[in-house]
Amino acid sequence: MARFILSAFADEIDPAFEIQLSSLNRLGIEYIELRGVDGRSFVTLGDREIDDIRRRMGIHGIKTWSLGSPLGKVTVDLAQSQYALLDRLMEIGDRLGTRNIRMFSFYPCGDEPFEEFEKKVFFHVEALCDKACSNGFYLCHENEKAIYGCSAPRVKKLADAMHGKLGVTLDNGNFIYCGEQAAGAFDMLKEYIKYYHIKDCLPGGVIVPPGKGDALIPELLAQINEYTDGDAVLTVEPHLTDFVGLSALSADKGVEHAYAFESPYAAFECAVSELRRMLAAL
Repeated sequence: MARFILSAFADEIDPAFEIQLSSLNRLGIEYIELRGVDGRSFVTLGDREIDDIRRRMGIHGIKTWSLGSPLGKVTVDLAQSQYALLDRLMEIGDRLGTRNIRMFSFYPCGDEPFEEFEKKVFFHVEALCDKACSNGFYLCHENEKAIYGCSAPRVKKLADAMHGKLGVTLDNGNFIYCGEQAAGAFDMLKEYIKYYHIKDCLPGGVIVPPGKGDALIPELLAQINEYTDGDAVLTVEPHLTDFVGLSALSADKGVEHAYAFESPYAAFECAVSELRRMLAAL
């Protein structure tokens, strides 16, 4: 039986970091997956700003679960730039007390044959994993639209090739958004899963609250509960509103939403409430 722990991409609530923290207190969530801080990507912040983030989080009793980094979210011909980014991410991780770094597996470049693209992806992901592991960090690959690891079989092939050096951040909602299937993903990837992102989606890429779409969130939670003996971290990332920074995260020009909310906080509260309702039903 799993002990479920909630984390959050709190920048979906508000760009202001203080509001993010107070909102997490209000929602009873003790962990954050850091991404946007006062309207800026955390990777652009200096050491003093990062130290101030940790101070402010301490006041609110919030801890960093993972760095929601953009590592690997570039075309593969720009992969060399990601090594310096990883160096900075590890410095930030040291300051914020987390060893988990979310990553992606690169976009293809032009009309390059898939076999060449795959070969380059595996080379650079392994090199990044080696660098992270040698410094006590753990890279966690998220499935995402248009990158190499957009489907469960591709993520499995990549993780197998890394021989335990690469973890998986499973996002069933992203599979639906990509036009892929969520069914079977957990069983295929469970030996590598480090933690989960919780969002839901209807066919065609329409985002809905957790449990209202085709991402099989209730079934996933039941599978996690049966398989896991210990902590299972769920990062709430509902994408239910056009929050600041959303356009930079999506490979598409826009994200469709089936539900309307009076505020980003109301949308996030709805997602948390739906998730807790499903957890209570296990």
